[in-house]
Amino acid sequence: MKIHEFQTKELLARHGISVDAGVVIGCGDAAEALVSSLGSVENYVIKAQIHSGGRGKGYFADGSGSGVQLAHSRAEAVALARKMLGNRLITKQTGPAGCCVRLVSVGPGTDFHREIYLAIFMDRSAGMPVIMASSAGGVEIEERPGNVLREYVCPLAGLQPFQSRKLVFSLGFESAATRESFMAILHNLYRLFDEKDASLIEINPLVETADGRLLAIDGKAAFDDNALFRHPDIRILCDLQGEDPLEIQASVHGVNYVALDGNIGCLTNGAGLAMATMDLLHAHGLEAANFLDLGDNSGPGAVSAAVEILLGADDLRCLLINTFGGAMCGDVVARCVTDVFAEKHVKLPLVVRMEGARAAEGLALLRAEDDLELFVAENLRDIPQKIREALGAQ
Repeated sequence: MKIHEFQTKELLARHGISVDAGVVIGCGDAAEALVSSLGSVENYVIKAQIHSGGRGKGYFADGSGSGVQLAHSRAEAVALARKMLGNRLITKQTGPAGCCVRLVSVGPGTDFHREIYLAIFMDRSAGMPVIMASSAGGVEIEERPGNVLREYVCPLAGLQPFQSRKLVFSLGFESAATRESFMAILHNLYRLFDEKDASLIEINPLVETADGRLLAIDGKAAFDDNALFRHPDIRILCDLQGEDPLEIQASVHGVNYVALDGNIGCLTNGAGLAMATMDLLHAHGLEAANFLDLGDNSGPGAVSAAVEILLGADDLRCLLINTFGGAMCGDVVARCVTDVFAEKHVKLPLVVRMEGARAAEGLALLRAEDDLELFVAENLRDIPQKIREALGAQ
C-alpha cells in the first residue's frame, strides 16, 4: 500500500524527523485561506499529490507545467494550486493516461545548500532491509547510481551504531552537530520502517540548510499489504481513489492483480506460475497487459471476478489462462470463463493451458462452446506459438 507525500511527512514528523511546513488543499475554494495560513513567505512550492514518482519531470495534460512548481507570491501559489486540482498529471509511471490530481500540498520554499538521498527498503535477494544513501540527492538521483551507498541491516540485530557512523562519515558532513542529527534521523527512520512493516521509506531530498539543520522536504512510503491488519493507523491512510480501480476490485476478492503495458491478459494460480508465465511471454517478444494470480481462491465467485477484472484492461487482444490444478479444478475455471464471456459478449481469442485436477473436463467444456475462439496449448513451451496464432487470427 502506498501513501501520499504529505502523509509520509506526517509519519516522519511523528517519529522525530524534522520536515518542512505546509498545507494540503483538496478544494479550490479553500486554497486562499490555507495558503494564507502559512504567513508571509518569499516563495511557495506547490506539489501535486499522486501515487507516482517523477512529478517534477511530469506534465499536465493541458500543458500547464509540471507536478512540482514554484510560486513567488501568495496569489500565484493559490492560482497554481487551483489549476492543478482536477487536472491530469502525466509521468513516466502513470503512462499516457495520467492521474487526476485531487490533492495539492503548498509550503514555503526552503533555502539549502545540499541535497541528500536516504531510503530503506526490503532487498528480497539478500533477505534483509538495506539502507541506501547518497550525497547527491534530488530529482537526478536515478542518473547517478554510482554515488549511492548501501548498508544492509540484520533484521534480528537491527541498525547498529557502527553502521550509522559508517554512513555519516561517508556522506561527508562537516559539523559534529549535523553528524549527530543525521544519525538520529537514520535510527528514527529505521524504527519507523521496522515498526510499521514498511517495504519502502524514502526521503529525497533530505536537505542541509545553511545553519546545519536537516529537513525532509519530500518523502515516499509503501507498506506490506499482508501486515496492514497490525497497523490500523496506516491502513486508514489508504487513498482508494488514488489506486488502480482494477487493483482495488481484485483486493476485495482476495486475488492479486498487476497492471502492465502489453495486450495479453493473463490468469494464473500461484505466484511461481505467474512469474514463469511473465518470463515466458517476455522471452518470446510478447507483452502482458496484466496478470492476475488467483492463489488458493478456487471458488467460482473469485474465478469469475478475476476474469472480469482482466477483461477491464485497455488494449486487450487476447486472454491467456495458464492454471495448474490442485485445489483449483479445471472445470470450475472453464465454467466461469464461459459464463463471463457469454454475459459480457466477449469476442477475444482465448489461449488455454490447463493441467491438474479436472483439467480434461475443463478443456472439454471450453471446446464445446461454439462461439469461443479457443487455442489450446499442450504445455508451457506451446503457449507463445498459440498466442501468436490467436493474435494472427484477429
